[in-house]
Amino acid sequence: MSVLQEQASQMIKGLSDDDVSFLIDMIQRFMLPKAGMKAEDFGDDTGRQAFLRLDAARTIVRQYLPEDFDEEKELEEARMER
Repeated sequence: MSVLQEQASQMIKGLSDDDVSFLIDMIQRFMLPKAGMKAEDFGDDTGRQAFLRLDAARTIVRQYLPEDFDEEKELEEARMER
């Protein structure tokens, strides 16, 4: 275990179970889902399930876009048209 991991482990040992539960929830919210994880892996949290569906949809949509597609440029052009 690295020094940083040891330090984190020591800090966690000093927390109450409620605080550890909260910390785990926050870590899960900030971590990107690993490839191959399914919405069911996160339980009944509909927000996470929605995020996973959105992320999967973005991957599928990107297959149909040109390789040089620049979403920022497209957004700016659409704003200029208004």
